[in-house]
Amino acid sequence: MKFGTVKEYFYKLNNTGYQLMMIPLIIFIIYYSQPIIDLSELVILNQEVSRILVIFFSGLSLLVLITVQIVTRQRANKIATEVGLGIKLEKLGDVLKKKMGVLSTTILFMPLMLLITNESYFSVAFGILSLWYFVQWPTTGRVCRLLKLRGDEREMVITKGDAFQ
Repeated sequence: MKFGTVKEYFYKLNNTGYQLMMIPLIIFIIYYSQPIIDLSELVILNQEVSRILVIFFSGLSLLVLITVQIVTRQRANKIATEVGLGIKLEKLGDVLKKKMGVLSTTILFMPLMLLITNESYFSVAFGILSLWYFVQWPTTGRVCRLLKLRGDEREMVITKGDAFQ
């Protein structure tokens, strides 16, 4: 991820995060506009299949969330050993974009399964996963913790470069 300033870095990171979350949100809105748009032919009426899908996607989502957290932490620890704040931020930006992409893809399955099964669990799971997505948002403090920044580098990231102007 190329950037000129720390402020631009967080601007690009935030834009990417918002864009990745739009597709699952749009599909979720489509589901709740069903009275307007007839999507009844998509619904799986077999409750046995619906329950299997609920269990499968619950397990898959949990596995993905855990894996993404572990992989992100490992890559951030490796990046933290690099020299130079710009290099660290650039590499971490790529890792965080991939993390947000995987999380938004996982969230995308919830409204899709909601459309297919009409199972209310997927609506609740969508809400929980969306909340988790925004709890994991790459803030200045989180970036400092991931990269184990101290001193001037930390101050530069926390203030988004304003402390040194």
